[in-house]
Amino acid sequence: MTLKKPFVATLFAAAAFASPVIAETDLTFNLFIPQNHFAWPVFEAWAADIAAATDGDVRITFPPQSVAPPPGIVDAVRNGVADGGFIFNGFLAQSAPGTMLTQMPFIDLGNSEAMSVAFWESYQEFFAGVEQIRGVELVSGFHLGPTYLCSTTDTPITTLEDLRSRRIWALPGTIADTFAAMDLAITASPAVNLQELVSRNTVDAHYGQTMETTIAFGIGPYTKSCVEMSPHMLSASFSIFFNQRVWDRLPEEYRAVITEYSGPALARRLGAATDVADDEARAQLEAMGVTFAPVDPDLLAAMHDASDGVAQLWVDQIEAAYGLDGRAIIDATRARVAAASQP
Repeated sequence: MTLKKPFVATLFAAAAFASPVIAETDLTFNLFIPQNHFAWPVFEAWAADIAAATDGDVRITFPPQSVAPPPGIVDAVRNGVADGGFIFNGFLAQSAPGTMLTQMPFIDLGNSEAMSVAFWESYQEFFAGVEQIRGVELVSGFHLGPTYLCSTTDTPITTLEDLRSRRIWALPGTIADTFAAMDLAITASPAVNLQELVSRNTVDAHYGQTMETTIAFGIGPYTKSCVEMSPHMLSASFSIFFNQRVWDRLPEEYRAVITEYSGPALARRLGAATDVADDEARAQLEAMGVTFAPVDPDLLAAMHDASDGVAQLWVDQIEAAYGLDGRAIIDATRARVAAASQP
C-alpha cells in the first residue's frame, strides 16, 4: 500500500510529540578487589536496587577482573574502558586534594559507617563546588576500617624507644609521612607487598593494615600484638564515580535513581559492612593469639606532633588550590565524625 504524503507527515508529527522512549542502559562498574571481598555483595545489592527502581532499565554489571591496576582506575574509566569504578583517594592526593580530607590524622573514632558518611557529606559541603576530577562524576565514597600499629615479634611495642628499634612497614601517605618525620626506619609500599616483607623478616612491625586486611592479606600468622588508640591515625577512604560522558548521556530520571541509591546511602552500606568485617577479623586475630594494648602516652604524643606537620601540608595545599581554610575544614569534619559516632 502506498501512503499519501499528508498521512506520512501526520505520522512524523505524532512521533515528534510523543513521549520519548528511554532505552535500556548497561553500565560496567570496575571492582579491583577480589570477588570474595566483603564489599562485593554490597555493590551487587546497590546494582540490584538501581535495577529494581528503574524496572530493569539500568543494569550495572561488574567485570570478573579489574580492567586496570588500582592507581589507574580513574584513567581507565575516563577513557571508557569501564563506565564506573572506585579508587583509593591516596592516588588522587595531588590532582584532587579535597578527597583526602578524612584521611587527615586522628579523625577516625573506629566507626567506619560514620567515617564513610562524614567523608561524603564533608566533601559535598566543602569541595564539590570547587574541585573537579577530570572526566568523571563522583557519586559516593566510603572508608575501610581504622589501621593498627602491630608487632611481628613476641615483644609488644609499648614505648617510643621500642618503635625506634623496629624496621617498620608503613602505608604510604599519612602514616609513612608521619613516621618519616619521626626519623623512624620505614619501608613504605603497597599493602599487597606486606606479606612477603613480614614472612622474610624484612620488617618486624607494620602500621597501615585494618583488622580485615590483616586477615585477607595473610598477615595474621605473623602478627603477635597490636597497639590500640582512639582516635586512630588513619583509615583509608575511596571515591566512587562514573565516566562523565556516560553520566551526562543518562536520562535525568536514571541519574536521579543512581544518585538516590549512591551518595550517603551507599557510603553507609559500605561503611557498615566494613565494621562487620573488621569485628569478625579482630575476633579471628584474637583467637590466633594476637593481643591488644593501649598506646603509650609518650608514643602517642610524638605521633601527634609529627602528624601535625602532615596535616599542615594539606592545609597549605587546600588554601593554595581553592582559597579554603583547611584547618577549619579538618575541625568541622572531626566534629561531624564525632557526632555521627555517638551511640
